[in-house]
Amino acid sequence: MAVKFRGYLGAALAALLLAGCAGAPPPPPRGPVGLPPIAGRSPQDFALEQGLSDFYGAPYRSGGTTPAGVDCSGLIQALYQRAGVNLPRTVAEQFNAGQPVGPGELRFGDVVFFNRYCQTRGRGPYLAGMLPPFYADEICHNGIYLGEGRFVHASPKGVFVSRLDAETWRLSFKGARRYLPGY
Repeated sequence: MAVKFRGYLGAALAALLLAGCAGAPPPPPRGPVGLPPIAGRSPQDFALEQGLSDFYGAPYRSGGTTPAGVDCSGLIQALYQRAGVNLPRTVAEQFNAGQPVGPGELRFGDVVFFNRYCQTRGRGPYLAGMLPPFYADEICHNGIYLGEGRFVHASPKGVFVSRLDAETWRLSFKGARRYLPGY
């Protein structure tokens, strides 16, 4: 009986291991981002929410500003333009605009900034902490805060939602800015 049980246990373990090798999940579908309820939404909030639905799942394209292909600062610029707010084009310029917001004060629509995807003279993207300290001050990636610790951004994987408390984003967080009036 013990031999038969070990046979079943071995088969079950093999099935679990094989299921873990099933490959990458499919890309996220386009559609609603799943925003938490927002009391007192403004027309600008609704415009941002609609824009997020239109861009969610869009492919990455350097210099892009449309759902056919977009980069991180192009996503921010295009979404805010739909909400009637004109922002500069680059991440650094966007960081220098708006009102600074502390991490504990984030709300839907705030833009969060990182040093995660900085380019350094053709060396490509780097992970926070791998280069000398002066590179850590460069701000080169951003996204829109959704609430509940989540933000949407355009990366080489396309437009999708990530968590601020994930190690990569927590370690590379450089600040946030608010471009919409308070509610």
